[in-house]
This record gives sequence, structure tokens and C-alpha cells, in this order.
Amino acid sequence: MIYSGIDIGSDTIKIVVGEVNDNGINILASCNTRSVGIKKGIICDKSQAEASINLALDEIEKQLGFRIDKAIITVPFYDVLVNAYNGESYPEGVITGEDIITCLKSSVSTIDPFYEVVTVSPIDFLIDGSKKVLNPIGYEGNKLECRMLISTIPKENILPYLELLEKCHVEVIDLSFGPINDFENIKEHESYNNCSLALVDIGKDKTEVAIFNKGLMIKGEVLPLGSRLVDQDIRYIYKLDKTTARYIKENLSFATSQYADDKETFEYTTMDGEKIVINQTEISQVVEARLEEILKNVKKSLNSLTNREISYIIVTGGISSLPGFDFLINSVYGDIASSISLNTMGVRNNIYTSCVGMLKYYYNKLKIRGIDYSMYDHIEDMIVSKKNVLHEKVIDDLKKYFEDN
Repeated sequence: MIYSGIDIGSDTIKIVVGEVNDNGINILASCNTRSVGIKKGIICDKSQAEASINLALDEIEKQLGFRIDKAIITVPFYDVLVNAYNGESYPEGVITGEDIITCLKSSVSTIDPFYEVVTVSPIDFLIDGSKKVLNPIGYEGNKLECRMLISTIPKENILPYLELLEKCHVEVIDLSFGPINDFENIKEHESYNNCSLALVDIGKDKTEVAIFNKGLMIKGEVLPLGSRLVDQDIRYIYKLDKTTARYIKENLSFATSQYADDKETFEYTTMDGEKIVINQTEISQVVEARLEEILKNVKKSLNSLTNREISYIIVTGGISSLPGFDFLINSVYGDIASSISLNTMGVRNNIYTSCVGMLKYYYNKLKIRGIDYSMYDHIEDMIVSKKNVLHEKVIDDLKKYFEDN
């Protein structure tokens, strides 16, 4: 099945197109472009935001040879509500996907009309009041009951995104939250599905914090803290412009100064025209101090969100790719903390965790409902052909590299 996902962030627009099946995901195309007109996950300039998305769509079109017109998108995590509901349906013999969909939809009518349903996550199903299963498809029964968690957010938070994608001629097929997408990248670890876990996504302007229990998101909130604060510190201390500060952060600094090297230096000209030399240790100390403050604020958030004992804290976001980041989060949270590290060909950067997880989430969502759907089935052969050509080119390039060396 081939799906496309768009993650609209304050810093970058990420798009991933992938072929998903029971064995995993093959990335067919991916891109990230700078976003403007979006701050803290809110669209503040519609024309600039539209131009940013179209720029990303243009880039994906160059890679695929056609323009995508359907996508799953992430939506802001603000004011999220997660509540438990019960649903039921009445199959006639063998339980099908349609029976499951009817069961899941049976409680939607009770939800506040000013809120939009974003995710419906089944906890378990009960057949004829006695047999409890995780996936009832293929079983026989006359009554199907389900316990589920439904997450919602105010419709006013979503409508600007739907209008924006419509202007870009992209049909929104489904919605999802960043933390739920991120969790899809680690859910194959059985230990993460049998405990209480915190997932922390550090973005540019905000940090999303979510609590998962036995693989299901039960609570979440947004903190007005992000990696932009790191850039601002560098700019203020060294009197640099935005572009230079960002470059230094991404190419010279470590998340912890313990791993930095005084001998690694960059020379720059300040906004006052003064030439300065910055070494890796001092810039890493600046980055470390701000990141440590963000992580400690997240820790306070976790304490207010839940009284449950947190077994694991998983941290992601583009800044988690900085060298030494795992050492830093271990120093703040202890050994229960780790970061997500994407190793899928085509998306080996943590800025793509939400986009990649989004495609996996959508595939698994359709699977439990017994739905067989591909966004681009009419051109699937062409896409797969392009994928094979790309793989052959990679192999040829590797062969040439080893022959020359």
C-alpha cells in the first residue's frame, strides 16, 4: 500500500511517500523544506504557509514524477482530550471489518460537536459478552463490543489546516498527532507496549509531551519551549544572524560539552563586523544549558500529567540528532531515557520520525478495520518501477565506490 504523509511544522515542512506492508516500510520519496507563515504550530500567514507547502510538493514531484494529491497530515496537539468510550455492533455470523467500523463509530455521536475526532484506538473487543480479543475479524458472534480511547481537539484548531491543504489541491485522507506517529517507530519493542511510557517531541517552537499506557496514548500537552531557544541563545551571545547561528548549532555543537573538543573551531564574522573564533566546547555548553532547561520543564510536565510510574522516556525531534543527546537525556532522566533513531533508507534523520510513523499508523489502522486501500493504486506499478530503478542505482553507485577504492 502506498501512502503519503505531510508534517507541517514551524521550522520545516516534511513530506514522505512510502510503500507500507506487514514487513515494514519502503521510502519512495522524502523531502523537508523551510516553512514560513507558521509559528508554534499555528498558521499565522496563510499565503506564506501555502507557498511553503507548495514548495515541498514541488520537491516531491521532482522525485516521483507526479504531484501527490492525497495525504495524511499531523494536526496541532493543543487542547487534546482523550477519553474512554464503549461501542457495539451486531454481526451476522463471521465478524468483518464493517462490523468493527460500525462498533467503533457507535460512540462518535456522543462527542461534543465542537470537537473533531482525530484518533480512535481500540483497547480490546468482546464477542458475545465472553470472548475478549484484540482483533475480532474472522471470529463468529452475534454481538461485538469494544472499549476504545478517542482523542479529540477543537475543530477551530484543525480547520485552518484543512483549508490550507485544499488550496494546495491536496485531499486530507486522515489526521493524526505527532506523538502517536512517533510511537509507531518504537512499538515493535514489546517492552514499550506493556508499561507506562512518556514520549517527548522537541520541535522548533513547542514541545509535545504524551503519556502512553500499554501502547495507547492517554494524555498529552504542549509546552511553549523548543529548539528555537537554542538558536536565540547562540545569536545573542555571539551576535550572529539567524542563518549562521543555526549552521553552528547543526554543524559544530554537541548536546553535551563532555564530548566536545576545544580544537574544533569555526571562524565567523558577527553582525557588528567583528571576526570571532568559536570552539566546540564553548558552543556546546550554550546548547547543553538550554536543552537541559527544556528537559527539566518536560519533567515537571510529566509529574503533573500522571501519577503513574514512567518506565521509559523516549525523546525525539530534529534536535535529538545532535551528537551526545542520549548522554544529556540520561543525565536528566536517568537510564529510562533514550532517543528515537531512524535508520530507514531515505529518512535517516529524526525530523522525519512523525512522517514515517504516520504512514505506519495509517496502515495499521486500516488493517484492524479490514480495509485494503492504497492512495495511489492506479499508478502503483509506476511507483514501484521507480523504486526498483532507484535501488539499482544505489547498488551501482556502491559497486563503483568499492571498485574505485
